[in-house]
Amino acid sequence: MSKTKMTNEETKKKPAKKQSTKETDTTQLEVASEVDTETKAEASSATEQSTTAPVAEEAASQLEGVALPATSGKAGVLGGSKDRGVKPEDKLALPAGRHFTYERVHSLNPKTFYCAMRWEYRIQGKSPEEGKRWWANKKLLVTNPANGNQVIVRAVDFGPHENTGLTISLSPAALEALALEIGGEVKIEFADQKGTLGVVNP
Repeated sequence: MSKTKMTNEETKKKPAKKQSTKETDTTQLEVASEVDTETKAEASSATEQSTTAPVAEEAASQLEGVALPATSGKAGVLGGSKDRGVKPEDKLALPAGRHFTYERVHSLNPKTFYCAMRWEYRIQGKSPEEGKRWWANKKLLVTNPANGNQVIVRAVDFGPHENTGLTISLSPAALEALALEIGGEVKIEFADQKGTLGVVNP
């Protein structure tokens, strides 16, 4: 083969090599761009998760702008044979009866699900009596963190006394469903107000 032909063939091949290099560079840029986009998306997702969790937790502890007295603490019992702190004829602090009537302790069925906490009656824009009505029959979700058992209970009374070191008093049925002894730790949240009282199925 003559030198002239070889030179011509080499000249023809050189542009092809340059084109291949450009294609490689373009591919690398596309891959880098995809990786950068995925990285940003993951970072954005992580940021959303970190900011959403506290918001969700805050929402569970408030309802219509009203906060729970506490979101965790020790539980006692209200009603039933083990309750030594109240008398059967004592009047409940919240108007939880029909038409916002105040019922007596003996009207409580220990096999149902109810509770007492030290509610804040001074709600913005409401009188203390209106505050009591607001809290009456509000539904709370109570969780035993030791085993994950949950119950939905309704607010019927004020208590327990601060000197007991207890945060919430629960019906005997609620304590039993939580597999909780008096003085056991619980987590407290507002429940879905349309939820059904009783044991929450896992």
